[in-house]
Amino acid sequence: MRIGRRTFLQIGAASLAGAVLAGCKNPRRWVHLEPYVRPPEEQLAGVATWYASTCRQCPAGCGIVVRIMNGRALKIEGNPEHPLNRGKLCARGQAGLQLLYNPDRLSGPVQQEQVEGQRGSRRFTPLSWDAALNALYSKLQAAGSRFAIWAGSTTSGHLADLLQRFAQAAGAPAPLFYDLYSALSGRRALREADRTLLGDERLPAYDVGHADVVLSFGGNVFGTGLSTVRYGVEYGAFRGQALGKRGYLVQLEPRMSITGAVADRWLPVRPGSEARVAQALAWIIGDQSLGSPDRAARARALVTETDIGQVAAESGLSVEDLESLARTFATAERPLAIPGGWVAGQPNGGEATTMVQALNLVAGTAGQPGGIVEPSSPPSSALVRPLASSFSDVQDLVARMRAGEVQVLLVHGANPAFSLPDALGFADAVRQVPFVVSFSPLVDETALHADLVLPDRTYLESWGYDVVSPNFGVPAVSSQQPVVMPVFDARSTADVLLTVARGIEPLSAALPWSDEVAFLKDVIASLPAGAFGGSGQDVLWARFLQHGGWWPVPAGIESSGTSTGATSPTLPAAPIQLAPAPSAGLVQEYPYHLYLYLSDLLSDGRGANQPWLQGTPDPMTTVSWQTWVELHPETARALGVQEGDIVRLTSAHGELEAPAYLYPAIRPDTVAVPIGQGHTDDGRYARNRGANPMALLGAEADGSGDNLVWASGRVSIARTGQRTDLARFGNRVGVTEGFVNEAFPS
Repeated sequence: MRIGRRTFLQIGAASLAGAVLAGCKNPRRWVHLEPYVRPPEEQLAGVATWYASTCRQCPAGCGIVVRIMNGRALKIEGNPEHPLNRGKLCARGQAGLQLLYNPDRLSGPVQQEQVEGQRGSRRFTPLSWDAALNALYSKLQAAGSRFAIWAGSTTSGHLADLLQRFAQAAGAPAPLFYDLYSALSGRRALREADRTLLGDERLPAYDVGHADVVLSFGGNVFGTGLSTVRYGVEYGAFRGQALGKRGYLVQLEPRMSITGAVADRWLPVRPGSEARVAQALAWIIGDQSLGSPDRAARARALVTETDIGQVAAESGLSVEDLESLARTFATAERPLAIPGGWVAGQPNGGEATTMVQALNLVAGTAGQPGGIVEPSSPPSSALVRPLASSFSDVQDLVARMRAGEVQVLLVHGANPAFSLPDALGFADAVRQVPFVVSFSPLVDETALHADLVLPDRTYLESWGYDVVSPNFGVPAVSSQQPVVMPVFDARSTADVLLTVARGIEPLSAALPWSDEVAFLKDVIASLPAGAFGGSGQDVLWARFLQHGGWWPVPAGIESSGTSTGATSPTLPAAPIQLAPAPSAGLVQEYPYHLYLYLSDLLSDGRGANQPWLQGTPDPMTTVSWQTWVELHPETARALGVQEGDIVRLTSAHGELEAPAYLYPAIRPDTVAVPIGQGHTDDGRYARNRGANPMALLGAEADGSGDNLVWASGRVSIARTGQRTDLARFGNRVGVTEGFVNEAFPS
C-alpha cells in the first residue's frame, strides 16, 4: 500500500495525539491553546516578538523583555538596554509568567455574600462590569471624603498619581503605601538617615562595584535587598576589579544569608548589636587615629566615647575583632558600609540605621566611586514615585477603621490581612468598615474581607511606568505596557477610577482623562530628550515603549559604571546619639532571639502563588513548599530536637508550629524562620502551606514612628512530639560535624 505525504502526516499526527492522551490520566484537564485567528500586524505565526516592559515582582523597577509567540508570553528576560539591571533578571522576575497564567485568577468582578452580616463566606457571585462599577460609584458618592486607600510598594507611578489626585479631590486622607516588603527592607529608615546625614531623604544606593572593602550590617544585599539584580551586577564588578583585585566583603548578621555565604568573612553578631558595632568601629578609628587624619577627625566628630569592651560583650565579637574591622575599614581606599533592613527593624531602628550610615561619612567617600550614590532627580516633575508610608500611619488608619471613621476602603497591590502582625488587629478593624473593595487578581486574605473584588490586570497586561529608586545616580523611568491581550475579563484599576470619577463632581475635574493611556501620554510627553531622541508626543511615546523606558544619553549599557553624582556632605553639628535598644525582657520565659527574614524566592509572600518559586529549593537550605525553623545543631541537641521534628515557637504575641531544620550557620541563641508561607488564601499554590511568622510579632513602632519593630522578638521552643519530612533537594551529610565557625565551633 502506498501512502502519500498528506496521509502520512495525518496518521502521524493522530498517533502522536493518541500517545499523548494515553499517557495522561485526565486528558480533559489539558487546555487547548489556539493561535490568533487574526494576528496583530506586528506578529507572524511561529515567529517570536519581543516586548519591553517593567518587572513588578518587587519595587526595584528592573527592565524586562518578554518573548511572545502566537499571542502567548513564553519567556521573560532582563532588558539589556536598561541602565538598572543591564539585561540581568532574578528568579522572581522570570516567574512572572505564572502570575499571568495563574489558574486561580478571577475571571471578572465578583461580589461576596455575607453570612450573618459578616464577610468571609468565600461565596462569590459574578457581576458584570457595569453592575460592579455602579456599586462602587454609589458607595463612594455616599461616603464623600470618608474613604481610605491602601496600596503597595509596586504600584505603578501613574496609578499612584491618580490615587493621590482621587483622594485629594474628594478631601480624603492621602493614600497609604505600605506592604511587608517595604517595611522589612528599611526604606523609611534609610531615607531618614540620609536626611539627617546628607540633607537628602531620597533613597540612596551603594557603589559596591568600585569599593575595595564592604561592611554589610544585617542586610541580605544580594538576596532580598532594595535592588537585588543590580547589586548582583555590582558584586560581579566588586570581585573583578582592575589588576586582579576582588574586594573584601564582611557580613555581620546572626544567621548566614546568601550575602553571608559569598562574603570573605561572616561574623555572627548578637541580634540587635549591629549599630553598636558600627559605633565602636567609628570610635576606634577616631581614638586610635586609624587611616588618614581626615578620617580619624571625622570619626571623632561623629560619635561619643564608646566602651569597646562593653560592645564586645553585647555583640559576641572580641575586642580584637572590632579593632581589626576598624583598621581594615579605615585603611581601605574606598570603604563602604551598608545598613540592612534588620537594623531598621530594631526598637531604635531609625537611629541604628543612621549610625551604620555614618561610617560612610567617616570614610569620606559619599558621592565618590565606591561610596554612597546619591540619587538623581526624576527627569520631570510630572512623574510620581510612591513613597513608603510610616508604620505610625498604618496604626492611625487601622485605628480610624476600628472607630468607624472609614466608610469605604480601597485596597490595591497590598495584602494587609496577611502581612501585618495579628497584634495590630487589622482583621477586627476591617469588619467595622461598611464597604471594602479589593483590586487583587486573585482572592487573597484581604480580598476575603471585601464586599467587591474588581480584579486588576497583572503587570504583563498593564500600562504604567516606574521611577527607578534607588537609581544608582542615573535617572531612569521604566515603561510598562501590555505584552499580551488580557487573559481574563479584568480591568485596569486606573481606568476603573477614571470611570467612577466622571460621575462625581469634585473628581471629574481633577481626573479629566478618558482613560489611563491618555493620562500616561501626557506624563511621558513632559520628559526631556533622552538616550533614544525624538520629539513630539507620538514619537516619545513610541520610543518610550520600544526601548523599555527613558534615561539620559550617557546611561546606556556602554556606560563605564555607576554615576555617583559627587557631593560634599557636611558633618552633623553634634555627635550622633544612639539610644540603647530597650531590653526585650522575659528572657527566662523566651530565651531565644527570633530572626525573621524575607524568603529569597517568595519575598514577603507575594510569590507564594507561583509554583516555580514554591518548588525552587531555598538557596541556603534547599527546602521548598513549606515553612521551617532553623536551629543550630548544638541548640537542637540540647533540646532533644532532630531534623524534621515539629517544634512550637511561642512569643509574647502568638505561636507557630513548623519542622526543625538543623542549620549550623546561625547563632546557638537564635532561631530563624523565613517569611513568605502561611497563606490561607491566594490560590491553590499558596493556600495552607506552612505558617505565617508574623503571628509572633507585636505591633509597635520604633522611636521615630517610621518603622515596625520586627527584629527584637524572643521566643521559647517546645517539641510537639510530631514529625514530618522536609521537602529538601538532595541529602545532607555531616550537618553537625562538617561546619566549624570561629565564633561557636561545633
